[in-house]
Amino acid sequence: MFKWILGLLLGACILLAQPNTLSTLSTVIFLTVAAAILFIPKKYRKHSLLSACVVFVSGLMFGLGWSSTHASWRLSQQTPSPHNESVHIIEAEVNSLPAIYPEYCQFSVDIISSKTLELVDKELRLKDYSKECLYELGDKWSMTIKLKPIYGPVNEVGFDYEYYAFEQGFDGKGYVKSSVKIQSGTSIGINALRQHIYKELARFNNSGLFQALLIGEKSGISRHDKELLRQLGLSHLNAISGLHIAIIAGASFWLFFKFLAFSNRIMNRSRVEPLRPALIISAMTALLYAALADFSLPTVRATIMWCCVVLALLSQRQGAFLSGLQWALLVILLFDPLSVLSASFWMSFIAVCVISFMVSGRVARSQGLGSKLASLTKIQIGISTTLLLPSVYFFQQATLLGLFVNILVIPIFSLLILPAIILSVIAYMLLSISFPMEWLDKVISSLLGWGKDLASILDNMIMAFSLPAWLVIGVFALTLLCLLPLGRLIYGFAALGVIIVCWHAVVPPHKTHEPKLVVFDVGHGLAALLTDGKHHILYDTGYGAAHNSAFNSYIQPYLLRNNIKQLDALILSHKDNDHSGGTQHILEQFKVQQLVAGRWALGKFHQREVELCQAGYLKTIGAFQLEVIHPNVSSTGDNNDSCVLKVKARQAEQDFSILMTGDIEKDTELDLAEHQTDKLRANLLLVPHHGSNSSSTYPFIKMVLPETAIYSTERYSRYHLPNQNVVRRYHTFDVKQLHTGCTGQITYFLTQDKADWSRNDAKIWRKKPCEMTEL
Repeated sequence: MFKWILGLLLGACILLAQPNTLSTLSTVIFLTVAAAILFIPKKYRKHSLLSACVVFVSGLMFGLGWSSTHASWRLSQQTPSPHNESVHIIEAEVNSLPAIYPEYCQFSVDIISSKTLELVDKELRLKDYSKECLYELGDKWSMTIKLKPIYGPVNEVGFDYEYYAFEQGFDGKGYVKSSVKIQSGTSIGINALRQHIYKELARFNNSGLFQALLIGEKSGISRHDKELLRQLGLSHLNAISGLHIAIIAGASFWLFFKFLAFSNRIMNRSRVEPLRPALIISAMTALLYAALADFSLPTVRATIMWCCVVLALLSQRQGAFLSGLQWALLVILLFDPLSVLSASFWMSFIAVCVISFMVSGRVARSQGLGSKLASLTKIQIGISTTLLLPSVYFFQQATLLGLFVNILVIPIFSLLILPAIILSVIAYMLLSISFPMEWLDKVISSLLGWGKDLASILDNMIMAFSLPAWLVIGVFALTLLCLLPLGRLIYGFAALGVIIVCWHAVVPPHKTHEPKLVVFDVGHGLAALLTDGKHHILYDTGYGAAHNSAFNSYIQPYLLRNNIKQLDALILSHKDNDHSGGTQHILEQFKVQQLVAGRWALGKFHQREVELCQAGYLKTIGAFQLEVIHPNVSSTGDNNDSCVLKVKARQAEQDFSILMTGDIEKDTELDLAEHQTDKLRANLLLVPHHGSNSSSTYPFIKMVLPETAIYSTERYSRYHLPNQNVVRRYHTFDVKQLHTGCTGQITYFLTQDKADWSRNDAKIWRKKPCEMTEL
């Protein structure tokens, strides 16, 4: 059976690496053939290896067909055009706690009724930009909503909204234009309990962390706390996952088992055998905790794993633990084969495999407390070091500091902090005893303060790194082998892993120093990177908000993936949030040699020294010659005073030129066309003001006469950009036009005069690139 499950897993993984799902006919064939293979009489499978291969192939074909069925159905549920670009009046029930941000609140609803029948029973993710967020879990509202397609920025690395929506199963997204409550939610049930806990915990300083650990709502965690946890490699602790389910279920099992055993000793007779009731109670506790987290996918998977192990243990079969995990994997893949998309799926099973590898095949030498603590420490070190490699694979980064912090913190978190928080909340909610929660609130604040000091003291250990996939997978396989009781063979596997890593470090892959321009897909905004492999210049940062920024979501992951540790220059065109909103995030998290901006930036960024962006600024950085041609006097940061930067090749034989224009409009364009004619000509143009009709005048385009014009804005912009009049103007001059909303991140190889873009990397969940004529 395990061979068939392994084939099922591989089949699901293979499909999701493809650009398209299988056709309906192919899916039916795959499922039918897979089922037929299983009924081949065993007498025709005389060779054990042949039999294993047949079973494996059957599972693989079933996995391909089954995952394709799920993927096709999930894609078909997404709200189709034209409904996803129009206004609708609906009645809906709020099915999630609202995530409250400074600019808006976000929540999910189930549509009960709508004039558009295609929307009934859909689940939508909505935003409300009102000053107050009045929505509560279980409330029913009449709403006027504007829907938008499930479409988001796509970059080489970083957050992918289309992937996120596909994985989570959202049917659509949009925002609320107006709403009226028609019915309050019930005062009993799990939803009422979650809403009550959410409100009661809001009074504490660390309410966001408490809410995340108790009911799975993370929006209340401050940006500074999120960044600190990221630096320390502890981000996984603020979301209810397999670790939390295991802690709660394990603790409830231990407590109930000890209670029943103690009762039997007191009564001097074995009235109740403690193992089975304790296992059942632990499964029920895991189910309740998952319900508090609104049955999020990671908690559902973890609960299934625990319940399968419990059932296997109740059956008292030999090898019950591994058998339970095998059945858990089967149930999860049959329930949702698209689980293989989730990093938490792999991290949970890998962690459990590490534990089983480290405890199987070994004879305990002692049962004393010291021996048990030593065993737990070894297991924790094994888990932390092994999961370091999947972290690199899935998140493109991992920190050495995080490795050591996890080894220390996770046992403390597992045995003390999380149980203490749960018991304190129970005392606070049921008995109105508040001092344990208040004390814990102070303790958590102190721990975060110590963590901040630790991160600053051990700053050199906060080294994020990324490795190629083949190296990560190879070293990971060798690490798992080292965990098995294989005697002296372990030393050979360990030595091989060290040799591979050292070889990669000493003989790194060849890196090109060809200059290129990277225009990130940041939605409506601009962020462009000039790099020659050694020197790096960032022009604008994209948007920034209190809880997030384009830098954190898209730019920083790219810099880390490409081993870029500092910026030689950060140039801000002007003060609009969609151009400079992420500056503070960059200066806090990254080393910037030189900040170039207008007078508006003086004293704004913690007294950071600013070099004024005005005509006369000349700089040579690596392969690039930079010259500011506007404004003549450093400005207060309005659109027409944007820092216009002319970039040329340092070496004449490379022969490229770029004009970066910020948000200049008609008046500035005409002035430049009249007085800076000789400096405007460029091969590449970052189109002014995202393609607004207030910019890109005929005289300006004629003077620049670019070969390629790049618009940096979202595809379904509420500003309807780029304007079709602007598109026609560039078309009149036979200029090739690219649009990040259509293509995703654009990487332009300057000396080769060619471009590549992220949407060319087709995925099942990813919308295809669009042509400018489709806008």
